[in-house]
Amino acid sequence: MPHPQAMSMLRILAGLSWSDGVLAESERANLERLIGATALDDDERARASAWLSEAVVFDEKLVADLSENQRLATYQAAVRLAIGDLDLAEAERAFLEELRQALDIDADTAREIADGVSRPTG
Repeated sequence: MPHPQAMSMLRILAGLSWSDGVLAESERANLERLIGATALDDDERARASAWLSEAVVFDEKLVADLSENQRLATYQAAVRLAIGDLDLAEAERAFLEELRQALDIDADTAREIADGVSRPTG
């Protein structure tokens, strides 16, 4: 059974990871982990894995079928992935802003999500 929303979310995260033109090793590892943990069929897993070796461009159409909760979760995952290599490049900042707008998430909510992700736990 196809999983279009999961594939959209993974493609968005791959696009973010490639937005600075480089797929950092930590970004690759995180994407591999996410692809492995997501319920996908074999064809979907192969397509998603291909995004690890070739740059992915963000397409706003990817967010069209996401629910509000999926939109928030996608943005949270994107922020977490962007700061995961401890180097938030300007291209990644720009991508997050473009994604925020495409997901129709207001700036205050985005700031709360970013603050929650970057706040140390424990």
